[in-house]
Amino acid sequence: MAGFVIYVVTVCTFIIPYNCHDMKADGDPPEKIPRIEIYAVKGRRADLPCNITPEHSDDVISLVLWYNNKSPSPLYSLDSRRGNFKQARHWRSDQLASRANFRIQSEPAYLQLDHVTSEDESVFTCRVDFEKARTRYQEIGLNLIVPPRKPIIKDHTGQVQQSLIGPYNEGDPLRLECEVTGGNPRPNVTWWRESVLLDDTFEVTADFIVRNMLRIPSLQRHDLMAAFTCEASNNGFTLPSSTSVTVNMNFRPLDVTLQGDKHSLSAGTFTQIECYSVGSRPPAVISWCKGSVPMKSAKSVVSVNGNATTSILSFKPTIEDNGLYLSCTAENPLIQGSKVESGWTLNIHYPPKLSLRLGSKLRHSHIQEGNDVYFECSVKANPMVKDITWKFEGREVQINTTAGIIISNQTLVLQHVKRTGKGRYTCSAANSEGRGASNTVFLRVQHTPACKPGQKTIYATAVNEPVFVTCEVESDPEDVVFKWRFNNSHDTRDISSLSSHKTMSTVRYVPKSKYEYGSLSCYSTNSVGNQDVPCVYSIIAAGPPEPIQNCFLTNQTQNGIAVDCTEGYDGSFTQELFVEVYDITTGSVVTNFSTTSPSFFMRGLPAGSNFELKLYAVSHQGKSEPLLLEGKTLQTPETQSRREKRKPEGKVPEYTSHPDKEIISTEDLSKEIYEEKCPDVIPADSKYLEIPVCKIVNQGEGQSQKESFSAAGSSYEDSDSNFELHQMQPIEDENHQVPWKDQILLDEGISSDHHRGKYIDLQTGYRKDVAEALLTVQERNYKQTDV
Repeated sequence: MAGFVIYVVTVCTFIIPYNCHDMKADGDPPEKIPRIEIYAVKGRRADLPCNITPEHSDDVISLVLWYNNKSPSPLYSLDSRRGNFKQARHWRSDQLASRANFRIQSEPAYLQLDHVTSEDESVFTCRVDFEKARTRYQEIGLNLIVPPRKPIIKDHTGQVQQSLIGPYNEGDPLRLECEVTGGNPRPNVTWWRESVLLDDTFEVTADFIVRNMLRIPSLQRHDLMAAFTCEASNNGFTLPSSTSVTVNMNFRPLDVTLQGDKHSLSAGTFTQIECYSVGSRPPAVISWCKGSVPMKSAKSVVSVNGNATTSILSFKPTIEDNGLYLSCTAENPLIQGSKVESGWTLNIHYPPKLSLRLGSKLRHSHIQEGNDVYFECSVKANPMVKDITWKFEGREVQINTTAGIIISNQTLVLQHVKRTGKGRYTCSAANSEGRGASNTVFLRVQHTPACKPGQKTIYATAVNEPVFVTCEVESDPEDVVFKWRFNNSHDTRDISSLSSHKTMSTVRYVPKSKYEYGSLSCYSTNSVGNQDVPCVYSIIAAGPPEPIQNCFLTNQTQNGIAVDCTEGYDGSFTQELFVEVYDITTGSVVTNFSTTSPSFFMRGLPAGSNFELKLYAVSHQGKSEPLLLEGKTLQTPETQSRREKRKPEGKVPEYTSHPDKEIISTEDLSKEIYEEKCPDVIPADSKYLEIPVCKIVNQGEGQSQKESFSAAGSSYEDSDSNFELHQMQPIEDENHQVPWKDQILLDEGISSDHHRGKYIDLQTGYRKDVAEALLTVQERNYKQTDV
C-alpha cells in the first residue's frame, strides 16, 4: 500500500516553480509569499507540499493551518500547542472530511488530498506558526488535469478511419488528419510509426481542437500493413490517448517472363508456353495475345503466398501464326497503368505450301502451239525449301534446253510449246516439316486438227453394201469443219453425205462397182488452222475374217478347259467363233459348237484326257484359217495321288499370232486349283463363256454317255439344232455372281431331241452327217460357288 501511495504521489502531482506574492502580517511589513503550482488528475490524489521545518533547532511548531482562496476559514489544522508535536491534533473541515490528511513525517510535509474534484482546483495557503520564529506562509496552486479525448483519424476525404484502411495503391500519397478535443492542459498531438516519431507539429483551431496532419508523398511496398498512431498527451503521469490505423496496399506486378521453346514450333502440333509473374498484390491477372487477337485457352495458378502467378497457354499454332508476336501481359486491374508485358515473335515451321499459275502476262485461253509458256510456282515454307520439283502428268520434268524446257528458280519455261505439252502440271517441294504439292494447272495448247491415233483405218464391204467410215481428230478448239474426198486410180471426188459433231465426222459410202474401192481422205479445219496431213481410210472388198488371235488356256480343271482369245479383223461384218474339240488319243471328235464370244469355258469333258482344239472365225464373207490349241483336263484326285511323283509335263504349245504370250499349262496353275474339291467351278466374275460339251456317239450304240452341263448368259441354237451355246453377259447380282439367264435350262436340262442334226465341217467347207449327240443335264442343286 505504501508503494501505491508513492506512485500516486509521483505520478499525479508535479510542481511549478515558486511565484511570489505580497503578503502582510499584522504589524509586519509586506512580504513576498512563495508559491508553487501543482497538477493533479481528476479523481486521483494530490499532494500539497508545505515546509514545516524550523529554522533553528531549538524552535518547535505550535500550529499549522491550511486555507484556500475559496474560503476565509481554515480547511485543515494541526495544533500542538498543548503537547508534543507528534501528538498534535488534526482537524478537517466538512469540505475535506476524510479526504485530507497532513503527512508530517515526510520531508517536506504535505497535505494529502484524495479523490480530487473540480471543486478542489484553487490556491491553497499553508500557515506555519513557530514558538520562536516568525509565522511562515506558503501558497500551493492546485490545478486539475483533464486528459484529452481519444484522437479521431480522418482520410483526405474527411472520412473517419479505423483499424485497417485502404487499400492504397503502390505509389499513392497518404494524407491522414488527427483531431483531438478536450484536455487540460492543452494536449500535444503527435504521429508515430511503431516507435518512430513521424510528426509532432500540430495546431489549435478556434474551437480549441488540436489537429496534426500526416503526409506521406508516395507509399512504398514496405508501407504494407504499417501501423500509424496518433497520440494526444497533456501530462507526464497518464498514458497518452491514442488511435492507430493499419495501411492495406495494392502492388503492381514487378516482372513477367515467358518460359518455353523460343526457337520454333511446328504447325498443327499442340504446344504449351508458361508465363510467370511476381510481385502483384492481389495476384496478377495474366492475359495472352497473338498479334492483336486475345487468346483464351490459358489456365492460371497462384502461389500459396499469393505473390506469384503462373499462366499456361495451350494452343495449336497454324501457318498464319508465323511471324506474329505472342505476348503475355500481367496486370493488377486495381492499379491503372500496371501492365507488364513479355513476348517473342513466333517462328512456326510448316511443310511447303505451293501455288502454281501461268505467267502473269499469259492469256491461258489463247496459248497456241509454238508459243512460249512459263509457269510460276509460289512457295510459302518455313524453313525455306532448296529445290522445287516439277511434274507433268505425274512424271517429273527435267531440264532439257534442246527440247526447250528450262527450269530457273521457281519458274518453268516451255519454249515453242507443242501440243504434246498439253496436260496437267504441278510443282512440289520439301523441307524438314514434310513435302507439299501445288494445285494442278491444266495447260491448254490450241493446235490445228490431227488424226487421232488408234482409229480403224480399213473398212471392208461388198459392192452396193454401204459402209460408215468415222474420222476422229484431236483438235483444240473442238469446233472443227470436216471435208471428205474419195480417191483411187480411176477417180477423185468430194463426198457430201457426211455428218459431223465437234471432233468427229462420219461418212456413208457405197461402192457401186469394183472400181469404186479406194481411199477416203478426211480433212479438217479449226480456228487455229488447217490439218497438215489428212486422215486416210481404205475401202476394200469384203473377204473372210482374219484368224482368231492371242489364244491361250487360262484354266484347266478335271472336266473343263478355259480359253481366252481376241478377235482378228472382221471386215466390219458380224462373225462367230466355231470350235472343234478332238481327243488326241483316239482322234475322234469330242464336241463342236459356235459362239460369238472369243473367251469361253468348256465343261463336261472327261477327266485326265488330252485334247486338240480347232478355232475358226466365220462371217457371211467366209471363214478364217484355223487356229490349233492343245489342252487337257486334270486327273481325278485318286489318279492324281498315284501320279504325285511324276515329273510335270511341258507347256502346251501356243497357237497364236502373238508369240510373246504364253500358254498356261496345267502344271502352271496354282496349287489351290489343283487341290480344290471342285476345281472346275469358275468364279462368278469370270469373263469366260461356259459351253456344254457334247460327246459324239454312234447311232447304233444302245447307250449314250451323259456329261454334266452348265451354262451362263444367253443361249443360242443354230438352224440345225445341233448344239446350244451360252454367251457370257456382263451382269452381276449383289453377291457378285453371274446370274443364269435361262433358268429352265438349269431346272429341266437339255433333252437329246434338241441336239440332233448336221454339223458344218469348216475345214472342208461342206456339210456332212454327224452322229447323234445326246446332251442331258444331271440333276444338281446349284449353289453360289457353282456360278
